[in-house]
Amino acid sequence: MNIRQATKQDSKQIAPLMYQAIHEIAYTLTASTDTPEVLERLAMWVEKPNNRLSHENIWVADFEGEVAGMIISYRGDKAEELDRPIREWLTAHGSGEEVDVETEGYVQYIDSLAVAEAYGGRGIGTKLIEHVCLVAKERGVPAVTLNVDQENPAAHRLYTRLGFRKEKEINISGARFDYMIKEINSTPFSV
Repeated sequence: MNIRQATKQDSKQIAPLMYQAIHEIAYTLTASTDTPEVLERLAMWVEKPNNRLSHENIWVADFEGEVAGMIISYRGDKAEELDRPIREWLTAHGSGEEVDVETEGYVQYIDSLAVAEAYGGRGIGTKLIEHVCLVAKERGVPAVTLNVDQENPAAHRLYTRLGFRKEKEINISGARFDYMIKEINSTPFSV
């Protein structure tokens, strides 16, 4: 397995994983609830530069050319700028959907994480999170943050085990999430 920066060519493999990770949020970001259309529009965002879902902000776990997992991550202080093209596209396409603020400040934010079912149980999610933490450290960003759905206790346990702690609660697309933070160099990973 190789963790690498995503490319535009990965978009068709990334879109279903992204949809798996963000569920209802995908409907907001694509102005659609039709699964084929949602997947097509997610792939469109992956291919475009300078937005939160761009390949520029995605790393993939690559198994011999197959995308086994993906993680979307960007700096929190860039969130507004990265959401602007999505907001503008939604408005131009007649959608009244609001894109919720998920993060802010000088942090490395993990937007989404998913592993293909066929590759589950191999620690790929943990490796992708560790990779983003290394990216943050290399870039001098002091903390990594993420939101975890309060209805997903397994993910909450994973993030807690990896050194994340709950900072606050927020609403995203009508659901409650715990906003969690991990200071870089605060605690080593334990697997």
